[in-house]
Amino acid sequence: MITMVDVEAAARRIDGRVRRTPVLAVTPEEPVSDAEVWLKLEMLQHTGSFKARGAFNHLLAAAERGRLPRAGVVA
Repeated sequence: MITMVDVEAAARRIDGRVRRTPVLAVTPEEPVSDAEVWLKLEMLQHTGSFKARGAFNHLLAAAERGRLPRAGVVA
């Protein structure tokens, strides 16, 4: 299970490597409930996707553990 400690460690690892994208509150014209709707605008990443966060974290964590192959990584 992923813990808050894991999330905080991942945030430190990727800091400065991915863009900090904005969060936008949205008010639907016809709300279906009282719930607030927020959008994280990850399409503003260089890749246009949230996937850079997980990929960088995975590679950096593997590097910390000495688990990256000598030949490098191809994506």
